[in-house]
Amino acid sequence: MPTAKAFSQVPPFPDDVPVYELPRLSLRKLISNEAEQSKELFKSFREHGFALLDMQGCHEGESLLKEAEKMFEITRDVTIGLDIEEKMKYVPTPPVIFGYSRQGATKTEAGLPDRFESFSINQDDIFSNIPECPNPEPIQKNRESIKSYISKAHRVGELIMNQLDDHLRLPKGSLSSLQRLDRVSGSTLRMLRYPPQPEGDRRTAFLGHTDIGTITILFNVLGGLQILPPGLEAMEQNWRYVRPEPGCAIINLGDAMVEWSGGILRSNLHRVYFAPGEQAVHERYSLAYAVRPEGIVPMKRLAMEGSAVPDLEEGEEDLDCTANEWLARKGAAIRAGKDNARSRGGRALEVY
Repeated sequence: MPTAKAFSQVPPFPDDVPVYELPRLSLRKLISNEAEQSKELFKSFREHGFALLDMQGCHEGESLLKEAEKMFEITRDVTIGLDIEEKMKYVPTPPVIFGYSRQGATKTEAGLPDRFESFSINQDDIFSNIPECPNPEPIQKNRESIKSYISKAHRVGELIMNQLDDHLRLPKGSLSSLQRLDRVSGSTLRMLRYPPQPEGDRRTAFLGHTDIGTITILFNVLGGLQILPPGLEAMEQNWRYVRPEPGCAIINLGDAMVEWSGGILRSNLHRVYFAPGEQAVHERYSLAYAVRPEGIVPMKRLAMEGSAVPDLEEGEEDLDCTANEWLARKGAAIRAGKDNARSRGGRALEVY
């Protein structure tokens, strides 16, 4: 998450709530290609689908942290700085996902309205992969800052993907070549605001889901994100908070990684609940850079001679479609309420 300064401005995360302890990785060590840290990364994304990534102690990480704080300023300028009439001008028509989503536009598992608003910035717009899209003034005047932030975040994602290539015994660059910045992909920078919930009526704000892309780099300061531990049913008592940490991002893999790795890598169910303890009375902001595959790339698993990705077993079917077709199919299922979200992946390796 952002710097210690941001954390000093809100109450501390409480010690009396159930917490999911994520492995803590170091960007500095990954850049230095430390073997043990790389093994820990692979283990974390196989077993949890999530990890904390400490951005401190290296120029690349410190720079991203600084720019993340600028992105939070833009998030506030859009969500609370603009009136609802202005924001509603940017509501997209499905299946388009970019633009403004008002509070209550989607439903939780209980069929109740969600409790957040968001603006999704189209990476392809920012990088001129498509004709320029209309955006509200706080985004339009900060296009270069947003482009810089996405570029830096994408490089972190590429570093992680290159490490995963090594452990999956794929040619270096295999995963990152499927989602390049200068190709149309549908990747997005999503800016979210969660208003404080009324005491006595606090509940899920964003329903349980897995990310349908490749990798997400998430920053927030207040608690609220919850993970369902592997092997447990999606019952209220089983969800665990993720404790935000200064100087760290939360990294999670999406469903595309499960498909390409033949189920070795994990995409884990998560949701956003109300912020715990004294944090509950504060506005909660979240910044999620979600990388998605290029639209034309195939979704077949990357099984090849010498790789750790398993061949199809009897009864298994490969995805014989492009990323665009796959994402459209999944998006339609979500909108129709027919997407049975569940954790996937974490398949054992025969030899490692």
